Amino acid sequence: MDTDLDALFDRLNADLFDGRLPRYRVRRCTPRTGERGFIEEEARTIWICTLREVRETLLHEMCHIGTAGHRRAFRGRLRHLARRGERWAQTERAYYLRVELGMRSDRLIALWQFATDFKGNLLIGIP
Repeated sequence: MDTDLDALFDRLNADLFDGRLPRYRVRRCTPRTGERGFIEEEARTIWICTLREVRETLLHEMCHIGTAGHRRAFRGRLRHLARRGERWAQTERAYYLRVELGMRSDRLIALWQFATDFKGNLLIGIP
């Protein structure tokens, strides 16, 4: 069964990433709550923990190769997939963009609260 996943990786890499991704092994793992898959960069292994949405999960993990988290480079790969007809990738990209923007706004609010008193007066000088 893992050979089928390895073959799927090779086909998706060729068809959607123009063969540019380095070779990774793809293996099955026991399903866990809320986790469909994960990647081990050092071992060059992608683990698929779901019985459904295997193709999308594998593509999601392939987008992680050489990127950290769900940031700009990862979302750029999702955008690339969306442009190649993977509709789910655009929805997922928008989700992770909203998550990052939300985290940024939370940080800005915390910084503002730290830098102002309860009346909104700035407590630190801005050059």
